[in-house]
Amino acid sequence: MADQTTFDRVCAIVREQAGLDDVELTAETKLSEVGLDSLATVEAVMACEDEFGIEIDAESNPETIGEFVSMVESLLEN
Repeated sequence: MADQTTFDRVCAIVREQAGLDDVELTAETKLSEVGLDSLATVEAVMACEDEFGIEIDAESNPETIGEFVSMVESLLEN
């Protein structure tokens, strides 16, 4: 797992939350496009908190994979 990038790990979590298997995700992919509603997005955020050992602001509502990854990376830097 150590060789996976933050992007890869966030994509894996999003795929799991959305019930997707081999869907290609890019930084521009909107979470709503892959079927994540607001509840599923919150669940994905919570899964990322567990995966990375971070605490994400409850008001955070990333719209794209890229925003999600940037949010996680900025919290990992602190």
